[in-house]
Amino acid sequence: MRKHVATMAGLALALAFVALFFEGRSLESKPLSVVAPRVGLKADDLLAMGPRIASQTGATLGTSRRLVYLMACSGVPTSTTLEAHARQAADIAEQRRLTPREAATAVLGEMRSSDGASSLRDC
Repeated sequence: MRKHVATMAGLALALAFVALFFEGRSLESKPLSVVAPRVGLKADDLLAMGPRIASQTGATLGTSRRLVYLMACSGVPTSTTLEAHARQAADIAEQRRLTPREAATAVLGEMRSSDGASSLRDC
């Protein structure tokens, strides 16, 4: 009987950690409706860019979407240059095997005189 109670307690504790992990992650991300106006676009515009970038660069859809989000969240590119910069970051991510955040940081670092990582601080 003790084994069953201990097993159930361990399972409940593990599930609590998993739930807290995913709850914490969802709080970190800003919704697209908040991020899109930073670059003068709508959330639907950002959603439409992901598949186009993925098909043009060979990056996965998830990587492309994350790059569009990070670039828009930074607020550095304009509405007319966002897709080109996200495409450039996707190319870099694929060629150098970088994470989307690393690739976005590299592209943003080339765009402004400051460090690209500081642009992504709250993203």
